[in-house]
Amino acid sequence: MRLASAALAGRLHKGLDKAYLLFGAEPLLVEESAEAIRLAARDRGVDEILRYTAGVDLDWKQLLSAGQALSLFASKRLWEIRLPTGRPGDTGAEVLMEFLSETDNTDHLVVILGKVDKAIQSSKWFKAVESQSTAVEARAVTVQQLPAWIRERLNAQEIKATEGAIDRLAYYSEGNLLFAAQEISKLPLLLNGAELDEDALDTIVTDQARFSVFTLVDTALAGKTVEAMRMLHGLQREGSEAILVNWAIAREVRSLYLMSLEIAQGADRKTVLERYRVWRSRVSCISIALGRLKPENFLELLQQLAYSDQVLKGQRQSPGGTWAELERAILMLCGINVLRRKAAITY
Repeated sequence: MRLASAALAGRLHKGLDKAYLLFGAEPLLVEESAEAIRLAARDRGVDEILRYTAGVDLDWKQLLSAGQALSLFASKRLWEIRLPTGRPGDTGAEVLMEFLSETDNTDHLVVILGKVDKAIQSSKWFKAVESQSTAVEARAVTVQQLPAWIRERLNAQEIKATEGAIDRLAYYSEGNLLFAAQEISKLPLLLNGAELDEDALDTIVTDQARFSVFTLVDTALAGKTVEAMRMLHGLQREGSEAILVNWAIAREVRSLYLMSLEIAQGADRKTVLERYRVWRSRVSCISIALGRLKPENFLELLQQLAYSDQVLKGQRQSPGGTWAELERAILMLCGINVLRRKAAITY
């Protein structure tokens, strides 16, 4: 039986299965599935949780011998076997199959993998283990699914949030579920029962460089030059990494360049924004930037950012250093004409 991660809780509520196979593209969901099984096992009288990692502290033959010897006792155990490579080898496959063939209900098995390709999923051992266990696949959360995933997390923490705040947190997270989960876990104490809206989110995250950089970009896109420059200088004073700032601006400008080309060729702006999956909370600043700047402006910006990247890497010299070049980039993004730096652009 193969389940999605979200369905595991309901399955565990009905009882503890003999074996579980955990795998998928989202590491956070794989680990949370493993933790949910541990908690369920303890609730059902499992006395020991034994963890091994193939290639580190796992000897398949010794493990099998230990399992057979210890099974003489009444102790209930949960065996966790991690396979970093996604392959147990011939000996490992034999041990797993022998375990699954045992009718003893005092031992339970959890095999933990990461992202596995079709070749592994088609292998004889994988199919055999899956057929005799509960397989839990941590499927990737798409851009479209991310807001709903965040909303569900917030609800679990009993946090009320506006759609704008949810969209913005999704944008900040960039699909990194672990990052999003960590930030959401902090919110109950920071909000103290208040609703999470965009203003509250921005206030909470002002001291975090990652969020501050994204806020800087949106401020510049909106053409708020004085505010954007104040943010940039604040990041510099706080010791933020210039490479993070350069990356965030370049990431945005690449998308804007492609969007502006389509719009210049007659495409409907709303349709373009939807196709490029612009979050609702960012439609305003993106639209302002697309109305102010043309494809050639974004191309010039990319040349400037390529130059600042070369300064960062020591391949070019700049009198003011990297932050002076980033200042040029922010001014250009705000629509201010400045002397441009030209460098080769790598797409």
